[in-house]
Amino acid sequence: MNHPIIAPPEQQVPTRRLLVAAGTASLLFGVLLFVPLIVLGAAIDWPASLDEPATSIMPRIVEQADAVRVGYLVYLAYSIAFLPVVGLVAKVVGGSSLTRLAVLFAALSTLARSIGIIRWLTVLPALAAGYVATPDDAEAVVFDAINTFGGAIGELLGVSAFAAFSLTLLCVAILRSHTVPAWLGSFGFVVVAALLLPWLEVFGMDLGAAISVSSALVQLWFLVLGAVLLLRAARPGRPLLPTNSAARP
Repeated sequence: MNHPIIAPPEQQVPTRRLLVAAGTASLLFGVLLFVPLIVLGAAIDWPASLDEPATSIMPRIVEQADAVRVGYLVYLAYSIAFLPVVGLVAKVVGGSSLTRLAVLFAALSTLARSIGIIRWLTVLPALAAGYVATPDDAEAVVFDAINTFGGAIGELLGVSAFAAFSLTLLCVAILRSHTVPAWLGSFGFVVVAALLLPWLEVFGMDLGAAISVSSALVQLWFLVLGAVLLLRAARPGRPLLPTNSAARP
């Protein structure tokens, strides 16, 4: 009696529904960052203003309180979305120890990003309001300290290190699979290198516009990945088997 042979998860073909979900999520993730860039950029010249002294940025935070709140809430949503997007792409690539680790580092990235962003929704606006009401150098010092510490957690750990580890593992899994074009995995390593650039500033290097370029590369990678996945899902004449389908003996 012949028994069906189930392909291991790494070799299973992703369903069309999964491809559409992962592709759509990747596209939305690639676009979502532009919302806080536009809102916060117009309100407080973000992200350039992150390096300004507290006495310069605090009055603008108070003046643009509503825009700051909306912009950082969207940025928080974008940061949290990193985890489910990586999880969906990992399912497309195929379950393995690499993709599971990629999702784990994506979770750590999301946590660190969220901690960093929360400072802009809670303590920093309160400090800014207090400083504008009654200017005090001590409040400016506290503002700078909290901003620097929160930025290190959110940017250096969340946006840079943990995200770079996650995408590295995901790209290696892509190169080992047949579900996503290998060139996307190779391009991903360029993105990873760009993500690690902020760490050079820890050693005193001024990278200037290079940081903005690294962010743009990340968004471009997810946009291209989303387009590729949706094109594959819509490709005529190449029906996709369900993931639990059995190979015939």
